[in-house]
Amino acid sequence: MSTPISDRLRAAAFVVALLALAACEGGAGGTATRETVRVGGASVTIAAPAGFCVDRRSTDVSSAGAFVLVTDCALLDAQPEGGRAPVGAAMTASVSAPEPGAAATTLAELESYVGTPEGRAVLGRSGRGDAIRVLETVRQGDVLFMLVEDRGPQPIAGVDRTFWRAFMEVNGRIAALSVLGFEGSGIDAQSGFGFISAFAANIRAANG
Repeated sequence: MSTPISDRLRAAAFVVALLALAACEGGAGGTATRETVRVGGASVTIAAPAGFCVDRRSTDVSSAGAFVLVTDCALLDAQPEGGRAPVGAAMTASVSAPEPGAAATTLAELESYVGTPEGRAVLGRSGRGDAIRVLETVRQGDVLFMLVEDRGPQPIAGVDRTFWRAFMEVNGRIAALSVLGFEGSGIDAQSGFGFISAFAANIRAANG
């Protein structure tokens, strides 16, 4: 069964591809480093780590929750800092509104839920629980990190099949974070974890 989080992750992969094309064409965008969204009556601030900016064109807020995409500021400015090449990765944050009867409303429940086929389907981008494996789980304070491998059909060609997810409670809401990379971008498990852990730390700091 499709969920708001899995739907938004699949959509995010398309957005990343479009951003890359826009950068090649010299398009310009905003350079905000944070975005505050209101989900189910609670405000949550998504703060990008150093070198990343919020793509406000991709921000979406609905009754089901909110979605925010952050990517290398160079892709939004079309003006790489110091002539450096853009980082071949973007990150997403999905904040879920409370749902009566939801399978998981806390991190403890979520950790158990992803051990089921339905839960694994939410972790991946293909939506196929039988094609998804959790390669590593790391708990740092109140943030749950998971290294996920998805061997199912991907929304676009070239998206890395192995990527990090993170889950954290922010102002009474569950925020799901993800790193999006492309094959050959040089984003390995170690650097991907560095990106997503910095993202989680910035969000925690921005929300007190």
